[in-house]
Amino acid sequence: MDTTGGGRDGRGGRRGGGARESGGDTDRARRAERAARPPTWRRAEQGRPRKPSLPEGRPQLPGAVYRELIGASSRREQVDVVRAYAAAAQALGADDVARGVELLAWAKAAAPRSVAVRELLGVACYRAGDFPRARRELLAYRRMSGRHDQNHLLADCARAAGRYDQAAEYVAQMERQGAPPDRLAEGLIVLAGARAERGDARGALEVLERADLRPARVQPWHPRLWYVAADLCARLGELQQAREYLEAIAAVEEDFLDVSELLRALGD
Repeated sequence: MDTTGGGRDGRGGRRGGGARESGGDTDRARRAERAARPPTWRRAEQGRPRKPSLPEGRPQLPGAVYRELIGASSRREQVDVVRAYAAAAQALGADDVARGVELLAWAKAAAPRSVAVRELLGVACYRAGDFPRARRELLAYRRMSGRHDQNHLLADCARAAGRYDQAAEYVAQMERQGAPPDRLAEGLIVLAGARAERGDARGALEVLERADLRPARVQPWHPRLWYVAADLCARLGELQQAREYLEAIAAVEEDFLDVSELLRALGD
């Protein structure tokens, strides 16, 4: 006895044949639809940003960066990805941020697993003031590289979004991971600014002190730390300490921002 529902009917045919015939029509329609679609690689290209104009020649890049870009690109696009990256770095150096973002957006589409491209695109978006996009790219860079050396920018993105606790955690990660001291100083400046924005000037000053405001040897990042510290001291009414920080800046970089004007104002 057939208990599957697929036995013969009274005309000697198989029950359910009509359903299979209809299914065959559906299968043929699906095959025809698939045949009409462009291949996967072409569909991916259709969703890409338009390739920008690129310079000719082989650009000079650090060997490690060049090898990483080549390894993350398809064979047919290796040269153009390298050219786009180098041209973007040059554009950012000339403050042409829009051009840099354009070049790197295409390079990302061509080489989405490139750590170098994701890092520089995150920096470019940050400089363009597009903090949500910068955050996405820099998080991808951090996940792919395992490094925390751009956490100071992530902290500022979090600060811009009002996520102060997250900004503090990004900076704490830099301290734990031994980030380069210049970038850690930038992270501490961001965190101090976040504290000051919430009315905690004393707490902001304590954050800066984690960077050693009285070093035995002055480093290039100390004037920026001292400038912020001077502003915080002035807010707290500690004018003599503010003056000392400003004088320390003037001693190593006499035309730093508006230090001369601020010293004259404190003298009055």
